[in-house]
Amino acid sequence: MNDMHITLSLVMLACCALGIWSPMREGLVRNLSQWGPMALMLVAMADTTVGPGIVPGVVWGLLLLLTSPLPLVLLPRERRGGMEIHRSLSMVAMFAIFVTTLPSAPSSSIHPTHAHSGPGGANPVLAVALAAGVIAYSVVLAARTLRRNSRGHRRHASASLEAFSSAGALGAMVLMAV
Repeated sequence: MNDMHITLSLVMLACCALGIWSPMREGLVRNLSQWGPMALMLVAMADTTVGPGIVPGVVWGLLLLLTSPLPLVLLPRERRGGMEIHRSLSMVAMFAIFVTTLPSAPSSSIHPTHAHSGPGGANPVLAVALAAGVIAYSVVLAARTLRRNSRGHRRHASASLEAFSSAGALGAMVLMAV
């Protein structure tokens, strides 16, 4: 693993870990549907980039895709807002980048490498475009919540931090993919 890959991996993991903090602050049990899928995403990233690669990348991708709607569907409608949509979209974008960067395994390989090593079978251009859209949405959402924060709302400051951290994690993943 080269120095740039290590640096980007650490940035990605730090940003993702920072993003989990905001929904965890609002309650470990009460908000499990918000931080749980993001924690799964953090473990998947760690396992596939700097970890031992215990779980095949395609399985991590499937788990990310299956858990991406949880921030929306497990939260009562009256509690849903921009951050819940953001969390779900971030998971889908991470899934897209993740699966398009899985290396193509030779047919004789039983357990392929799990690190982000370049374009796999899916179209990485579409995944990068989706990630860019979610990064833009993250920045807009963070700016909106910061603007509201001028009245001293603490919750909005942590939501801004979460949105910016998602943009950072996605940006690092995109840079590792190219």
